[in-house]
Order: sequence, then structure tokens, then C-alpha cells
Amino acid sequence: MRSSVPSWQPSRRRMQASWRLLSALFALLLVAGCAGQPAAPKPAAQSSESKPAAGAATAAPAKPGEAAKPAEAAKPAEATKPAAAGKPGAAGMPAPPATPVPGQARPANEQLADKQEITVGVSRNLVNGEHDWLNVHASLQIWEPLIRYDEELKVQPGLAEKWTLSPDGLTWTFNLRKDVKFSDGSQFTADDAVAVINRYKGVSGWPSGFLGGIDFKEIYGEPTAIEKIDDYTFKIVYPSPRPLLPYSMSNHYSAMYSRNSWLDNLDFKPNLPIGSGRFKLVDWKRDQYIILERNEGYTRPDKATLTKITLKYYSNANARLAALKSGEIDALVELGSVLPVQARELSADSNYTVAQHASSCTTYLGYNGTKAPFNNVKLRQAVDSAIDRAAFVRDLNYGYTLPGKGVMIQPNTTWFNPDPSAHTKFDMAQATALAKEALNGGRAKVVLAFTPPTEGIGNWPYPQMGAYFQQLFRPLGLDVELKQQETAALNETRKNGEFDLVIANNCWASGDPNYILRRLTHSKSALQAPGVQNGGYSNPEVDKMLDQAMVEIDPAKQKELYFKIQQIGQQEVALSTLYDQVTITAAKANIKGLSQRIAYAPTFDTMYVVK
Repeated sequence: MRSSVPSWQPSRRRMQASWRLLSALFALLLVAGCAGQPAAPKPAAQSSESKPAAGAATAAPAKPGEAAKPAEAAKPAEATKPAAAGKPGAAGMPAPPATPVPGQARPANEQLADKQEITVGVSRNLVNGEHDWLNVHASLQIWEPLIRYDEELKVQPGLAEKWTLSPDGLTWTFNLRKDVKFSDGSQFTADDAVAVINRYKGVSGWPSGFLGGIDFKEIYGEPTAIEKIDDYTFKIVYPSPRPLLPYSMSNHYSAMYSRNSWLDNLDFKPNLPIGSGRFKLVDWKRDQYIILERNEGYTRPDKATLTKITLKYYSNANARLAALKSGEIDALVELGSVLPVQARELSADSNYTVAQHASSCTTYLGYNGTKAPFNNVKLRQAVDSAIDRAAFVRDLNYGYTLPGKGVMIQPNTTWFNPDPSAHTKFDMAQATALAKEALNGGRAKVVLAFTPPTEGIGNWPYPQMGAYFQQLFRPLGLDVELKQQETAALNETRKNGEFDLVIANNCWASGDPNYILRRLTHSKSALQAPGVQNGGYSNPEVDKMLDQAMVEIDPAKQKELYFKIQQIGQQEVALSTLYDQVTITAAKANIKGLSQRIAYAPTFDTMYVVK
């Protein structure tokens, strides 16, 4: 919705002129830090009211002459828009390429190369070793989950063929596949499933770089029994209903290993992990490389074509890009391996295939609601209304990423509330009026904290975002001090409450709405609790609805509760979602079948090399 002309219109030209200068400086610094000097994209048109596609989109440009938007002044120079394959999504937004299906037929005109081996670059470590709860990440396809999820976070069969809930909602029964063998040749049975889940109970709370570890009670609740029924059937029994267990335990949280994989202290054995996936780990060295080989014991029809994959770790974005250009690697895959500015450059080169893929990660602006000024809901509403997310994505992420629309991530289509009352809304006139009321016509000094661009989900231009917000919030009466810190220092800053605003990220390991919304909106969540991350948002009604929804068996009532929580969380601004992230991949033209699943994993199982 277009805002009316704000009260600070007389100084607009001076503000735009300074913002152009500042924006140009940051753009110059950003380009200088990356290989080449690509130009900015022309964004594709998008209706602000249309339903988002599952993947990322290129946002609509701000309309000329719309005075209230500092983002208008920050518009980069025009050039080509980011490449995206597939049919157009809603309102002209480009849809991501369809995720390839393992074992599907290849085009008749493609000839396989004699050697099916590739080397790829990644931005983060994907093996943590024997002292970790998970050991290896899903991206490596060494293990398989009982329950997986699709690109809309809907649960799908994995090693469990089906699961049923008893009429009283207290017992889940899982029926397992009978054709699964581990990489050591042993058969996968219910004994393994029961042993693995019990191990997860024992390692609950272990620190980890993978999802921060597992909180067993959060994922599995407090079962009274985890029991084998027969070789291919087991059950989990509860004292009260746990209707969405398949959602919460999906993917990482039901990763299956051989029951002979760990020691009495629950560490993995020093030898390499034993999973049932399409690949097995043969060697790795932290911060350097990982070597995978095809699991020749994988007997199901959808066996991988690639026989060997070498993953090389590059902490530096420029080094990753240089490695691709020099031929040292064949592709860049996984979270954060390709920056938006690099994707813009590579997409103009026919030697590479560049694509963006939906991710379950988001970037948000958080508040310190435990103290003034953001303990005032009207000031949080003012800041949230002042952000034109379409312009933000266009100007700072070059059109890569999907403008944030609410508390829930948009790809989670089953649980995302489509009602506009639960969505973000750009309205600078309203923002200015709310801020004036909240600050009594005065001004407030606030600290905005963020990290420099880091690995994985943190590889975004946060310093430029900070400068953007510093300019954007000035007309609201907020004088923003920028505070850039490394991750460990920022964590302490949040814990000590020494901030007012923070730019941060979330990645969701499942589509479970209670898992997501409880972490974002419950008064005792790490994000909101005083003395933890100090978000300070607290609404007893929301807390009560989360507890009620946790045990609600009726699907319609479940959805009603979760939709209402999203509506309240957005209207009271528990946090301000900025954008739903995408994962960008880039590969040489002879690398085929590459996509990126929403749960971070590249599709090594469908990739192949052509002549």
C-alpha cells in the first residue's frame, strides 16, 4: 500500500542525496570485495498481495516519486536480473528449478562422462566428528531419516513407510521399510530405530554446530515408552497427545544410524559413521575437505550416478569464486556458498548454470523488548511498518531472497497463514505517526547489533543492512548506532541486553508449527526470555495457545490456533522478518541434475557429469 507523504518531506532531497552517496560507497566496497564488477539486476514485477512461490523471488521496484522510501534513493544501477530456471511463479516471480527425482531418465541427447567424479566448494564444515550428536550433516547423504519432508516442509515417507496415531492420540506406530541395508551390509530394523531415538534422549543438550544440537523434550516430548513391536515396527507412547510428532522428528531429528555406531558414552565410534544413504564418508579433515564415495551396498532402484564427491571448504567468498573460475572445483553448493553479487556476475556467463532454491532459513530484525524504547509495542510497529521489504531485497540482496511476509516462513505452505492481517505491511505514514506517539515527539538513541558476513546462513551483507536501517529509521526519531561484532561477542551482547535492535537468522529443521512459533513467540523461548536473548516479547494468550495446540488432535482446530498465533505475533511485532532466504548454486555447464533441497542438502543423488 502506498503511503501518504510524511511530515519530513521538506528534507527529502537532502536525505536522498546523502543516502545516494552512502549507498554508492557501500556498493563500491562490496563490489571491490568480490571478483569482477557486475551490475545490479532489473527486478521482475510482483504484486504485494499475491501468494509467494515456494522459492525466492525478484521483488518489484519502488514506484518513481514515492517520497517516503529511503530505499528509493538506494536503488543500484540497472543490469540483468538474477537467473532462475523453471516456470514463472505467482505474479511473475521466477520459480526455482524443480528438484530432480533420483533415478529419473536423463535427456536422450546427453552422454555421460566416463568418470563420474566431482569436486565442489562449500562455505561451512559438514562433518563434526564422533563427539557430535549427529556427526555428519544431511547434505552428505550418509544417513537417511525415518521421516523426510518435501520442498513445502510437508512430511513424506523416509525409512518409515507409514505412521499411524491411535484414536486417543497417545501412541504413534511406525512401519519401516524392509529393503534397507547400512553401508556395512547389516540390515536396518526396528532395533536400530529404537536405539537411535534412545541415544538422542541421552545426547540431548550436547552443543553442536548442527541445529545447535537436539533438545529431546522439544522434539520428542516425554514419551513413556519407545518399544519394538516386531523387526519392522515400533511405537512411541505418550501420557498426553503428541499429534504433530511426525513433523517435529522429521529429517535431522530422525536421522538413522546402525545401532553399532556408538560407544557406551554415546560418542560415535572413531571409525567413520555407518548410515544407509547413497554415499559413505571415506575421509575428512576439518576446515579442509570431505571425501565421499558412492555406497555400493545401496540396493534400492534410485542409486546415485556420481561415484566420488570431494567437498572443499573455503571460508572466504572470493576464494570460492576464484576456485570455480579456475577449474579447481566444478560447482558451489550448500548454504552461503554463492553470494548474491557473485550470482549476478556468474549468471551472465554461459559457462555456468546459476539457480536459486527455496530455503527454510530466514533473516529477521529482532528487538530488545526488556527495556525502553522497544518495550513499547507502538515503536516496534513503527519500525516494522517502515521497512519496504521488496525494496530491501532488491537493493541489498540483488533480488535474491523472498521479502518477508510474516512470522512463519512462506515455503511452509501447510502452516503459513495466508490472511493479510497476519502479514507485514509497508506504510511509512503510519510508521511516522506511531513513532511520534511512542517517543512523545522526541528522539531516542538505539544500538543495532549484527555480525560481519559469515559462513552458511550468515553470509549476507549485514554492514550494508545496518547502514540502510540507520538512514531509514532517522525520520522515525531513532538515532541508530551500528555495532558490528563477531558471533561469540554478539551472543554475549544479546545475553547481557546491551543492544536495542539486532539482525539475525533462523533456520528451521522441520515444518512443525509449534517448534517454529514456540521458538519465536513464547515468553520463555531463548529468543524472547530476559537474560537469554532478551527479545522480551510476552503474551500469556500466545503462550496458552501454543500449549493448547501442542495436544490438539483436531486438524482444523490446530490450524486455527497456529494461524491466530501468527496473526498476534505479527500485529504485536514479536520480531520483524526481513526476508526468507534462498540457497544459490553455481556449476559448470557440464554438471547436470544439481538442485538444493529446502533442508539445505544439495542433490548429489541426482547429479551427473556429461561429456
